[in-house]
Amino acid sequence: MFPFITRTSSPVKGCSHQCQYCWFVSLATGRLKRYYRNGIAPQVVQGELDRRFKRGEFVFISDMGDLLCNAVPTEWIINVCDAIRESPEAEFLFMTKNPQRYVGIASAIPSNVVLGATIESDRDYIALSKAPNQSDRLTAMTQLIDSLPNRRFVSIEPILDFNLDPFVEQLSKIKPWAVAVGYDTWKHKLPEPSQERTNALISALETFTTVYKKTIRRAWWEP
Repeated sequence: MFPFITRTSSPVKGCSHQCQYCWFVSLATGRLKRYYRNGIAPQVVQGELDRRFKRGEFVFISDMGDLLCNAVPTEWIINVCDAIRESPEAEFLFMTKNPQRYVGIASAIPSNVVLGATIESDRDYIALSKAPNQSDRLTAMTQLIDSLPNRRFVSIEPILDFNLDPFVEQLSKIKPWAVAVGYDTWKHKLPEPSQERTNALISALETFTTVYKKTIRRAWWEP
């Protein structure tokens, strides 16, 4: 969980991206299967839409799915945005691997929503997910600067090997309010960078934004 988050809410659960390292997929199709009869298919949780939040709360929306994945109807997203307007003194974080969709719903997004995206690298790892490529996500988040005034947030978790200077340059163009960096915690043996390279990335990011360090360790392949 991101350290600045005080509450979570999942008015829409599920996702169509099928990332190989997704913890939700592991749980929904494994030991918690009895609670998710529809598997990982997106579904509305009406009780979550009815919740209200107080001043000072920072709420992570749909931590058990991707609200902006293509399998979620636009109407559902609009309903979530309408519910957020009922708690104007709280802040909300959207996280997605499909940030291009922010543009299409720009007029519906309240000002107290932080626009987040998971971008694990500047390299494209097509075999790991059905989500838009990492390079496309970087481009989409950069384009938001001209279309939405909301703060932007990037999660580089689980971090995948990257090209240091180009990645830093592209992230700087997003002008993120903050960036989180962390390694996979589920032992998937992903194509990870060395800890030294990750530390170099963090140092570069800290010159222009706040960095939240999640699980930082040696890559699984390092001695």
